[in-house]
Amino acid sequence: MTASARSRFAPRAVEVDYRADGVILMRSPIPLDGCEHHICAYLERWAGEAPDRTFLAQRDATGAWRHLSYAEAWARARAIAQALLDRGLGPDRPLAILTGNSIEHALMTFGAMIAGVPVAPISPAYSASAGGRRRLAEVFAILQPGMIFAQSAAPLADVRAMPELAGLPWITVEPTDAAELLADVDRVTGHADADRAYAAATAVTVAKILFTSGSTGAPKGVPNTQGMLCSAVRAAGLVFPVDAPPVTVDWMPWHHTLGGNSTLHSILRDGGTMYIDGGRPLPGLFDETVRNLTEIATTVVQNVPVGFQMLVAAMETDDALRTRFFERVERIAFAGASLTGDIFDRMQALAIRTTGEPVAFVAGYGTTETGPGIASTHWPSEGKGEIGLPFPGCEVKLVPFDDRYEIRVRGPNVFPGYLGRADLTEKAFDDERFYAVGDAVQFFDPGDPRQGLRFAGRLSENFKLSNGIWVLTGELRAAVLAAAPGVAELVVAGHDRDDVRLLVWPAGGNDPAGARAGIARDLATYNAANHGATRRIAGFALVDAPPSMAEGELTDKGYVNQRAVLANRAELVARLYDGGASL
Repeated sequence: MTASARSRFAPRAVEVDYRADGVILMRSPIPLDGCEHHICAYLERWAGEAPDRTFLAQRDATGAWRHLSYAEAWARARAIAQALLDRGLGPDRPLAILTGNSIEHALMTFGAMIAGVPVAPISPAYSASAGGRRRLAEVFAILQPGMIFAQSAAPLADVRAMPELAGLPWITVEPTDAAELLADVDRVTGHADADRAYAAATAVTVAKILFTSGSTGAPKGVPNTQGMLCSAVRAAGLVFPVDAPPVTVDWMPWHHTLGGNSTLHSILRDGGTMYIDGGRPLPGLFDETVRNLTEIATTVVQNVPVGFQMLVAAMETDDALRTRFFERVERIAFAGASLTGDIFDRMQALAIRTTGEPVAFVAGYGTTETGPGIASTHWPSEGKGEIGLPFPGCEVKLVPFDDRYEIRVRGPNVFPGYLGRADLTEKAFDDERFYAVGDAVQFFDPGDPRQGLRFAGRLSENFKLSNGIWVLTGELRAAVLAAAPGVAELVVAGHDRDDVRLLVWPAGGNDPAGARAGIARDLATYNAANHGATRRIAGFALVDAPPSMAEGELTDKGYVNQRAVLANRAELVARLYDGGASL
């Protein structure tokens, strides 16, 4: 399908080396040049070139948009930087942020970066429950923060009482006992120390510490250096050039690399405007996203597949939303998984109905450890699991693994190692200093590497049935999602069992009984064409509660962590095999 004339892409090209042992190396021929020394150099630039342009906007308590200009953002971030240094923060005393996306969150982030203070945005979900606070305690034990920032400390009484935070100073937006107000902090008038720290930053200066974890073990602290972030955002800009400052409405959380690095930094790089979306792709919360997208005409949209599923359903019945959405949009980006069911076709039908031409989809692939960009389709994607070709400056190593490849990566966007965990760092890199991502990929077209790669699942999620045959979870998941439009997301079960069964989150809009019947019909049709034990689905169970970020069930790529879900919902799996719905 031809892309919209609105979209621009770098030429599709790749350099490939084939080694005698079957290993394949891939890299972009586009040189990675023009990288800034510091992410905040973009903020400084646009404060000078477009001082009154809105950088960030967010609704206030009345529902009106409040705006932060580039000039104001730069001035306030410098003041915050000086204030943090005055309070004794530095490279070894990081700032922890316990609040969601907000204008103030961004100001504290960029202020800390200017000061050379690592900033660690932590999932607000960790603060909301006893189970999450146990993980929060593990994070604090690794991080050893010197200060805490929150929009309001009032809902965080249990967090403030944690022994790991005893005696730490707090900065808040809303007045709270024993916390300093941000309104006082960002009024500092002199910034000599902050300016010196900003000028002294190098590629190895730690900008952020993001936390990620698998299905087992404590969270891992991932230092993101200025070199990582600047190279990653520059590389993306080289393959996705723009003619005018972009505009986006975005909810993606900034404690995840996709929202906090890819989306936020790309807007900053191009001098664009981000409207912070208070909605979420969840029942009861998506109405706010619809409201915002009906009001604001965006040029670029990035989301996870389930978000697009809800958006398509809304646009099919809301002409005002559909018309506004396609008014200026140049590119739709997604990451983490294939688009579920028929979402791609339905979105394109809406685009053609509205503008007379299809919209350009692009699929990206990355990790917290890579800032995040590894690869992307810088050409129109069809939503079938493509992850594209390596970004400029990023070298990909493909190691043969059965009928696919283990993917590894090195480049200036790759992290130096896990915070305080030399043991994990040693395991993460091979002898050529390639970072082992833990994912499997395949060529989209084995005869033509220019067609790029496609995601083939997490290596750690594949398992054997009781007959000893491997189930390739990622491939099976993609096949089922393509065949069952009523399935929003799924987890594959069957380790050491006789057959494969599924935990299923149904797509929105159907009552449980109707969803169950529709999914059963779709899976029966799928089974008619898939008879092998590793492909046939023997039964399924519907899951009511969404994947939990606090419990590690949702990764930083928006991908459902299969092992974590199976571990956390072991009773549901047991019931599924002891008499659940069979096919």
